[in-house]
Amino acid sequence: MLAAAAVLPAACSTGQDDAGDGSAERVTVTLPVPPTTVTLLDPGAEPRGVLAYQLVHGTESEHLITARSTIAQVLGGDPEQDFSRPEVTLPLTARIGASNAMGQNVTLTVGDATSPDDSTRAALQDAPGSEATLRMSLSGAVHELTLSPSPASNDTAREALEHALFQTVYGVGVMPSEPVGIGARWLIEQPIESATDIVQSTTVTLREKTDDVLVLDVSVNQQPSLEYFDTPGAGRLLIDTFSSNGSGTITVDLEKPLPVSGQVEVRGEQQYSDPATGFTLQQRTGIALNWSQP
Repeated sequence: MLAAAAVLPAACSTGQDDAGDGSAERVTVTLPVPPTTVTLLDPGAEPRGVLAYQLVHGTESEHLITARSTIAQVLGGDPEQDFSRPEVTLPLTARIGASNAMGQNVTLTVGDATSPDDSTRAALQDAPGSEATLRMSLSGAVHELTLSPSPASNDTAREALEHALFQTVYGVGVMPSEPVGIGARWLIEQPIESATDIVQSTTVTLREKTDDVLVLDVSVNQQPSLEYFDTPGAGRLLIDTFSSNGSGTITVDLEKPLPVSGQVEVRGEQQYSDPATGFTLQQRTGIALNWSQP
């Protein structure tokens, strides 16, 4: 659900669209979204049915998303440094586009975004009109995310939007293909784009179902798939300790592409060391996402 330890991947493609008057250019960036694997753990009680998104071409929905990310880091015996990202709140209008073999196209248009951080809030004044397009399957899995900030957005605004929207992709509920009932549990596994290979495992429990509205309890765990990672210019670091866990509850309307309410929070602690020198790097990480409708 959340990429708590994620470092955003580099853009894999860019393009430029005509901004209208030729004085500014809209730059489009496509980010790869790692594939998800869903395993049904318990089908739950009868009656059971298949959960699938029912997105109707041309319909719109309003969503409000707040993303917060914290990173505190200690290098050796140095004082702790704070690399946290400012909290960002994005009003989004989700518009359902055409479907194809890869899934349904969903366009997210940013409204008056804000932040409690003064410089970020000032930068976000030029963000309205920024867009993100995601390709979403009937199960809710997102295959691709394309970002298109407004031409007036500066680097601070672009980075804040990119981070928040990429986290939102991990927050979209993915459903199992098998019929399920109340109490059903399924496991969603998804790699995280970061400096090392991390797999995020999310256990989802279907708590309530009213027509197409689902209340889902989620439990998140992140683990590295290797015992080390290689850093550019710094060589190989061993992963001495790694913990990252979280939980939350979201409400999903299968007629809308994003959760309509809820929150999920993940916190972790990690320590890495240089095997040659014994030099250590310690981190405390956290990320929280909140969804609502304005």
